Amino acid sequence: FGQLGDHSLNAQSHLGLGWVFERQGRHRDALDQAQRALDLYQAAGQRPGQAHALNAVGWCHARIGDHERALGYCEQAFGLHQDLGDRYGQAATWDSIGYARHQLGRHGEAATAYRMAVDLYQAVGGRYFEADTLGRLGDTYLAAGDPESARTVWHRALDLLEELAHPDADGV
Repeated sequence: FGQLGDHSLNAQSHLGLGWVFERQGRHRDALDQAQRALDLYQAAGQRPGQAHALNAVGWCHARIGDHERALGYCEQAFGLHQDLGDRYGQAATWDSIGYARHQLGRHGEAATAYRMAVDLYQAVGGRYFEADTLGRLGDTYLAAGDPESARTVWHRALDLLEELAHPDADGV
């Protein structure tokens, strides 16, 4: 795609590579790929791609421990997703914001962000991602000293994953 000069598809490929690196625990490599995608989407003037790439860059910064910087990217992503009316993108970005806030010890704010993500995932039918976010919400409740709420949302996550016959159910 780079040789063809197709910035949008090249960017999409870099986002895909970043996702693979993320799954492998190679967070810095994932960040490099997300940043490349963002640069290419910006060059192409492709706003939906920019929004997704901004969230990916934010998520990757959170995964390497740069949580304040992560929030900056995620807030930009959220604004773009909101302007574009992309509720799925908003949900994904709320999830990233929740993760960064949790890592900063801002558990009440993290829980709020996660609940926003869950509500949006429910609205758009993103059941796997709803379950994934519920898992992190449970972790936040536990870290905040509320094991009962944690148990409740973990059970909801488990129920969703079992309905989907998803292998992540074993981890929950």
